[in-house]
Amino acid sequence: MDDEDNYSLKIEANEIVKEVSYSVNEVKVSEKLPKTKELVYLNICTKENVKLCVELSLQGYRVVSRNYDIIEEKMSESRFFETIYALLDTLSPGYRNTFSEALMMKLQGLQQQRAQKGEEST
Repeated sequence: MDDEDNYSLKIEANEIVKEVSYSVNEVKVSEKLPKTKELVYLNICTKENVKLCVELSLQGYRVVSRNYDIIEEKMSESRFFETIYALLDTLSPGYRNTFSEALMMKLQGLQQQRAQKGEEST
């Protein structure tokens, strides 16, 4: 992996912060844990107020601690998830509810736009 790949992981981590911030209490890239070519860490507080330190690597996402900025060896066998959404969906019912509500609102907005376009064309 070269510097371009490393840069991509950092970009992905920053995008995750933007994308899931509405559905968790807090999310940020760890400033205390090292950012390497292969790893970036995220600190996430779920809607249930559970603090997680999440590793982002080429293997995926996994929880490495139930505290910010800590890597617990006993969690080194924890499951990898392909996406941050799958991880949050599994660990946070509050995330699942918020995501569902946001999706429903978007669908209702699309339905209203469609109805308005239908009224305009008649």
